[in-house]
Amino acid sequence: MIKLANLTKKYGTKTAVDHLNLVLTPGTVTGFLGPNGSGKSTTMKMIISLVRPTLGDVVVDGKSYSDLPEPTKRVGTLIDPSALDNNLTAKQHLSIIATAANLNPRRVDEMLQITGLENVQNKKVKSYSLGMKQRLGVATALLGNPGTIILDEPFNGMDVDGIKWLRGLFKQLAESGKCVVVSSHLMSEIQAVADRVVIIGQGKLLADMTMDEMNRRSLSSYIYVEADDLDKITSVLLDKQASVQPSKTGLEVRNLDAKEIGRLALDNQIILHELTKVNPSLEDVFTEITDGKADYVAKGVTMHEALD
Repeated sequence: MIKLANLTKKYGTKTAVDHLNLVLTPGTVTGFLGPNGSGKSTTMKMIISLVRPTLGDVVVDGKSYSDLPEPTKRVGTLIDPSALDNNLTAKQHLSIIATAANLNPRRVDEMLQITGLENVQNKKVKSYSLGMKQRLGVATALLGNPGTIILDEPFNGMDVDGIKWLRGLFKQLAESGKCVVVSSHLMSEIQAVADRVVIIGQGKLLADMTMDEMNRRSLSSYIYVEADDLDKITSVLLDKQASVQPSKTGLEVRNLDAKEIGRLALDNQIILHELTKVNPSLEDVFTEITDGKADYVAKGVTMHEALD
């Protein structure tokens, strides 16, 4: 379990992380999200003592990372897949870490097999693609069989098979009782794998919710309605203080659930062709929550305008 209490990091006059309070629990895949410059990477680095907090505390299983006995067996991390010695092979890299951490050498072969690097284990890292380096980074994070796994942008450079493998791996790790924290800008991948989503912006906590809570709370959720008389059902729904917006061949209805809409249609002898609850994508929710909280925002100028 990871606990952040009033966690704050300042660089001069800039506050990168601002009084962050959060508990990340075992048995859960948590998507850790935020715009560029939101403080995600700084927070992750403070968890593993690569960055010293200006204020507040962060502990893993009740201890600061630097005070953990055998930290490799408690916390596994992938922060920067390029932080590898390019002249080592994958097996050499993992073997050095296993020796330094007093791990069973068999774990090296197990991780090479689990991450699909078994056939290229004796090739130097400099010959690896980004996706292969990501796999080696994941193997490194899992080498000590830690209870907490923190992965920053693990989907970058992965092909379709690699992404599918990561999805299954994260779910297996959480099901085995591990605390899995994944940061990514690929919203569809987080939506596919996460049980919970934490969103920060400008260093502050903006949202902390399960995927079910996300669907219920988002302004983007609505009931899609098609009927033989759209004008009539629109009038009926507006009388019940529903929010109604035309959409293609139907209506987007908010503030009334599907059962209420169905009953109103029956009472008013309106034939319904479709009545569907539409939940937002994680990207929709992320956009809602982070609106106005990003440090870097394009101004919407077209290339034609820029070149004039």
